[in-house]
Amino acid sequence: MSNVEEPAVITLNDNNAVEILSKYVEVAQQKGAFLLQEAEILKRSCDVLLNFIIDQEINLEMAKQLLIQGAVKGQRHGAYTLNDASLLHKVVQFITNSLQAAAQPAPQSAAQSAAQPAPQSAAQPTAQVPEDSEPQESSEDNYDLSDLAEPIPLKPKEV
Repeated sequence: MSNVEEPAVITLNDNNAVEILSKYVEVAQQKGAFLLQEAEILKRSCDVLLNFIIDQEINLEMAKQLLIQGAVKGQRHGAYTLNDASLLHKVVQFITNSLQAAAQPAPQSAAQSAAQPAPQSAAQPTAQVPEDSEPQESSEDNYDLSDLAEPIPLKPKEV
């Protein structure tokens, strides 16, 4: 007799994870979580990921990271319900894992480098230079979201 709905099962892939993340960034914007400059950057990120618009300053990985940061800021501003935040956490984990997997060299690249040593050797120094340089490390610090987690107070604040 109860009208309890069965929870929807969502299988995440790159496309629907980005769509879900962009929807939640939009919800946070409607709750007033972003400054105008932040909203413009998030809009450009959505355009890069969803509408495949080429942006000179925002690539695909950066756009995903910016949307993740936007969702985290929306959570800090209380834009999501508990269920929404739970789903959003899973989406952020999925996207973060896919970004980390894309950053790691695949075993197939070793086979390709043996078959084509000249093009790979020319590409390797340019790929290794940003990893060793200091600006890359500072950009990784920008994407580190661990400092955003604040402890939850055990007692409600007295007014």
